[in-house]
Amino acid sequence: MLPASLTMHYSSLETLFSFTTDGIKETSFQQISQLLRDMAVSESARSTGFAREAVVAANSIDAYPDELQTIINQVAVNIHGICVPKSSPDNPQYDPFRKVVIDLFVAEVPNAKLKKATILEASKMELKREISQIEYQKVLQELCLSQGSAWILRSAGGNTKH
Repeated sequence: MLPASLTMHYSSLETLFSFTTDGIKETSFQQISQLLRDMAVSESARSTGFAREAVVAANSIDAYPDELQTIINQVAVNIHGICVPKSSPDNPQYDPFRKVVIDLFVAEVPNAKLKKATILEASKMELKREISQIEYQKVLQELCLSQGSAWILRSAGGNTKH
């Protein structure tokens, strides 16, 4: 069981993905753990009532990795080692299409390339509607990098895995 201080202090991990300083939307479990430690250290340096809880939370990250992974899984999907937020902080209205794209990458091998036709066909089957060009661009540019006529998943740090 996760200590209440860790659960309470980091109950909203959705903000974690928008908290990164360079706008990274994808990250690894190790990077999330480090960011949480850094946040706890920063909090403990303040003279607030959270200082003791922040230290306990930082120590709990290493002591309870399975529980932390469970919390992360509530807001992110692990795609071959890359934690991708389930919801877009910038465009939550496109989350149903985002889920289709995420599901396609999960079903593929690591470093997979997805073609536009495959993505549009899957979304039409799943969502029962056509995807607008704006929705397509917003979601794919947030999750992927264009490589020729295909899309590849951004890796931790926002670059390709290649």
